[in-house]
Amino acid sequence: MPSYKLYMMIHFAGIVGGCMTIAGLAGHAVFGGEKASAGSARKRLLAAHGVFLFLVLLGGMGAGTRTGAISSEHGFASWIWIKLGIWLLVGGLAALPYRLGPKAGWLFAAVPILIAVAAWTAGGFQPLMR
Repeated sequence: MPSYKLYMMIHFAGIVGGCMTIAGLAGHAVFGGEKASAGSARKRLLAAHGVFLFLVLLGGMGAGTRTGAISSEHGFASWIWIKLGIWLLVGGLAALPYRLGPKAGWLFAAVPILIAVAAWTAGGFQPLMR
């Protein structure tokens, strides 16, 4: 069975990759690119976004089972529901850049804020507070 550290590496790799795909889509839209001009690159970015979302879920659920935050007896810890909501929200953000066009630049701030909220929800900032 994989270790907690391996699950967390998978989780973080998915987070970084997901951010990169949204940034690529948003950057293209901000600088005047359109959905039609993105062509196959857009399709590849959206496919990669889906793969990275899967890695976030796989790593997060695996780490949750290793720590006991997810169990067959007690279900999910309450903070996991918040993180799943953020995961769904970030997953849907990939659909927005070309609808917003040049106004998609706010995604460059929104995605890191959502990730920071998810980390805070799981207690990710506790080592920084000591």
